[in-house]
Amino acid sequence: MEQILRQFWVLLSTKLVYGSALVVGTTLSFDTLSALQTIHTKSANLFKGDEFYGLLDGGPEGGQSLQMTQDNEEHAARRKVLDRMMPSRERAFRIINDLAKQFAAAAWNEANVNDGLLDINKAASWFGFDVISTIAFGKPLNMLHSPDFRWVPKCLQYASTFLYWAGFARSLQVMRWFMGSDWPSRLGMGDAVEAQRYQDLAESQVKQRADRMADEKALGNGPEDLFGRLIQANLYSDIDLRADSSLLIAAGSDAVRLTIGATLFYWGRHPEAFEKAKQEIRSCVDDPDRVTDGLLSSLKYLRACLDETMRLTPPVASSVPREVDQGGIIVDGIPVPAGMSVGTSTYAMHRNPAIFPRPDEYVPERWLERPIDPKTIAAFNPFLKGPRACPGKMIAYLAMHAGLFHLVYNYDLVVRDEGIEHKRTMSKLGYTGIRGDEYPIHDCILGYAEGPMVELCPRAL
Repeated sequence: MEQILRQFWVLLSTKLVYGSALVVGTTLSFDTLSALQTIHTKSANLFKGDEFYGLLDGGPEGGQSLQMTQDNEEHAARRKVLDRMMPSRERAFRIINDLAKQFAAAAWNEANVNDGLLDINKAASWFGFDVISTIAFGKPLNMLHSPDFRWVPKCLQYASTFLYWAGFARSLQVMRWFMGSDWPSRLGMGDAVEAQRYQDLAESQVKQRADRMADEKALGNGPEDLFGRLIQANLYSDIDLRADSSLLIAAGSDAVRLTIGATLFYWGRHPEAFEKAKQEIRSCVDDPDRVTDGLLSSLKYLRACLDETMRLTPPVASSVPREVDQGGIIVDGIPVPAGMSVGTSTYAMHRNPAIFPRPDEYVPERWLERPIDPKTIAAFNPFLKGPRACPGKMIAYLAMHAGLFHLVYNYDLVVRDEGIEHKRTMSKLGYTGIRGDEYPIHDCILGYAEGPMVELCPRAL
């Protein structure tokens, strides 16, 4: 069946250019700011179609996560609840800064048993998952210290690959039945089996959090984590909570992992940028244990580097499609009828020379220019725009800043190409980064990568 899905995608991938749109099957993908502003507004005559998104979070049960909620008013109400139950910035910083220290130590430990070399993407993945599991469930998966859950990142990658193909197959009910059966294992479909395994993990995290609630209540302790508060509020069904769990574990770890790895890749290609960032990090405080949220926020060049990384390597690179409702919609002057899908490719828009001069170059300084072109800010879209933008943006930025701060403050780093160059020879569908100056990712809903390999040495203080 996986082969059938791949053949279907090859057929679907026959591309046509129509005005400013790239037509892929029944989807029009745009790379313009005007299209972004048309599509990602509350009043747009669009919705998230079940056929593409129905399996992503809800699995075979059909639960609806926040991002899958189609009705705008219901989505706004759920988003308001989620925002209210997210941790304060002060609490989030304390959690993330502590985990960032552990990340730097774990990176050194991992490098120390591998001749001083570390796949930074792998270590950043452990960090990202520990951050989101602590924020969401009050307890880390502990990947930074234990191998018990280190299967999860690769499992999620395989699951995303399968669900990406399945979404384009336009057979939601069949796929839900299939994913709720034992047929994936009987047919030896590894990616589908991993998708089932990931759904089981998301479900178990909610169940374990609910099981701890009684003990905490007996001790007079109220929940401070996101799901503890959601469970206590008793506003949503179990299957919807499991769908939100599936969404948050994946999306909450993705941007942190990919951006830390890609930033080090670009620093390796641009040593002058790395030197500026390193000097800024190491001069902001005498003792890394005394760093504060305010000090991290003052690292303007580090923030510019992170934003430039996410411009070139956005966590969600391809179009996030919306289905056109009855009555149609006009995007960039193109009338699009009901039943078609439209979207903006973040990867393509971030490299549109009409918006970003020198679009293929790593130039952190573009984010420090004053006045900055309003088009630059409006088109920068790593966390999506509008009412359905990522609710975890603050968490992601805190983790990226803190993770790189503690790594660069405590260690001298040399970025190497192992784990990168072999990707450039691959013709597998979905890889970006054919040029030697671009971080190669495999784009299947989320972005996946390996490397770069980083040589670590404790800094002489």
